[in-house]
Amino acid sequence: MFDRLSSISDHAISDHAIACYGTAQPPSRPHVLRAGPLSAELEDGAMRSIRWRDVEILRGVAFLVRDAHWGTHSAQLSDPEVTETPDRFDVRFQGLVDKDGQRFRYEVRIGGSADGEFVFEAAGMAETDIVTCRTGFVVLHPIAGVAGRPVRIEHADGSGEEGCFPALVSPGQPIFSIRSLAHEPAPGLHALCRLDGDVFEMEDQRNWTDASFKTYVRPLALPTPYVLAAGTRLEQTVRLTVTEEAGGDRGLPAAQPANGTLRLTVGEALNVRMPQVGVGIDTLRLPAQEAGASLIHDAGVRLLVGRFDPLASGDETLAAFARLVEATGADLLLELPLPCREPLDTELGEIAARIDAARLPISGLTVAPATYLRSYQPSGPWPDGPSFVDIYRATRRAFPGLPVGGGVHAYFPELNRARPPVEGCDYVSFCTSPIVHAADERSIAQSLEVLPAIMETARSFCGGLPIRVGPSAIGMRDNPYGRGPVDNPGNGRIPMARMDPRQRGLFGAGWYLGYVAELARQGAASVTLGAIAGDFGFVRQPGDWPQPWFDREPTAIYPAYHIIRALASAGGASLLECRFDGPGATPVALAWQRPGGERAVELWLANLTADPIRIDIGSVCGGRVQMLTADHFAESSRAPQWMAGEGEVWPLSEFDLPACSVARMVFDHR
Repeated sequence: MFDRLSSISDHAISDHAIACYGTAQPPSRPHVLRAGPLSAELEDGAMRSIRWRDVEILRGVAFLVRDAHWGTHSAQLSDPEVTETPDRFDVRFQGLVDKDGQRFRYEVRIGGSADGEFVFEAAGMAETDIVTCRTGFVVLHPIAGVAGRPVRIEHADGSGEEGCFPALVSPGQPIFSIRSLAHEPAPGLHALCRLDGDVFEMEDQRNWTDASFKTYVRPLALPTPYVLAAGTRLEQTVRLTVTEEAGGDRGLPAAQPANGTLRLTVGEALNVRMPQVGVGIDTLRLPAQEAGASLIHDAGVRLLVGRFDPLASGDETLAAFARLVEATGADLLLELPLPCREPLDTELGEIAARIDAARLPISGLTVAPATYLRSYQPSGPWPDGPSFVDIYRATRRAFPGLPVGGGVHAYFPELNRARPPVEGCDYVSFCTSPIVHAADERSIAQSLEVLPAIMETARSFCGGLPIRVGPSAIGMRDNPYGRGPVDNPGNGRIPMARMDPRQRGLFGAGWYLGYVAELARQGAASVTLGAIAGDFGFVRQPGDWPQPWFDREPTAIYPAYHIIRALASAGGASLLECRFDGPGATPVALAWQRPGGERAVELWLANLTADPIRIDIGSVCGGRVQMLTADHFAESSRAPQWMAGEGEVWPLSEFDLPACSVARMVFDHR
């Protein structure tokens, strides 16, 4: 795609990137390295998608420097020296972390060979004192074909153990004191990953919607942050050895052309319906929320979720909530992080009086101690205070007849670790963000793979209660792990940022579609997304930092608004099975039965990659299609009903879904 654009002006290329990603910075493209059956992708100093005969062995290997708040420092990387032959590849480069007067310099050597050996070596030195939470390697094992499967562990002391990668999402570290891990990625295929230079352990990154198990340097039981004194040298190595049993390649997948056609089958009705899809309220941007309320009303959104902090928020926040409820016609679920500084009946009684005085109608109250906005390890120590059960009982006394929600106001790992009792609750709530650890498009898209496991894990300890997810967005509204979300004035791809530019782009629209699709198929009671306006917004409003293209053009909405509008209006619809077969990347797909008959189908597709995808919908021959692509970006940002139109006649079963695009299709199901 970008080769085609190379003859176009820099301005046009910039606008294309903005349409797709909300930033003028185009995504990085990996350098694919091959050595016989071994392949790996070099991208931004990390190795990704390490495969043997197209079976993913490791999802990634990276050497990184974390700051004192778990953010990842950007490194200045030299141009890599790459040598390739049919049977071997070698890579060398240098890196420098230079931030806030702290400097760490390192060298990297990477090699891969057709006999199944892959090595990633890093050696570096702290040129000044470095305050860090982690400096060294992280190694990612994929989820598919790994979760729930056996692993042979060699510990740092030389002892061995037979274990398993967890099937449900583990709240704590599933494996400690690692020297090597051996597993079978496919029948007859064996992989041994050895780590040298420090003590490693594993965490289940699915907690944060990362699609991987992460083995990392330095145990979490040790204090953080810590200081790497000036002059300290680090030398670490990751060595992967892949072997096949005789004739073992018969159990491996046949090579597939990267640019083939995907076949999509729209099947029978699933035993689930579209959940209620709502929108969050950004309390840091209340005037912007009110300015955008009419467009949220027009989109058919009938659920709002807003947080009221009794200590930090004044009564004007409650009054603004009341105006938003009236303007949108939506129900309000109120999040209440309870200070727990006074007797519960006193504290909750005062809050109830403030809500009554504001004439604020609420449809549910999600309550948890405010201290649980922070993160704690499963082993503790946990904060002192009243029990969750006592809080639920006191909430019912203060708000008789009102549904009371449990869970946490932070992210899924905080819920998974705390696992508060559900006695006395009517529903359980949590939210997610996909950029806690990585902020590239591939990692964000892969986060959708994890949502089924997250929902299965939540159901395992939620006692059959309805699960309400959100408000969730790409950006982080809270940071339970540090001082707060990271500033992003330059519209970069930054982990832990509050403002992520893809909220304004086509990629963000497609990601929201995929997010609801996965949670809907898992039976979520409701899914709340983003916010009316602001950093997580669907309605365009000015912000604190530049919004490329939008600052110079008169627009009303961001592309994701079209997704919210469609999904909110489809609440309660019967969902249909969507199954892909074939090579290459799989797009997002969500289909449901339209009013007017069992055969009437509405299908939404999203391509989250930077390349077009050819799709054959075998059970369909024709219908109508409405596209949301970079070519339609400007017009669709001014037209809130763009995707609600009739669209164009679509006569054939095959079509191309352009890079970073969304399609809405209406047809009769055979």
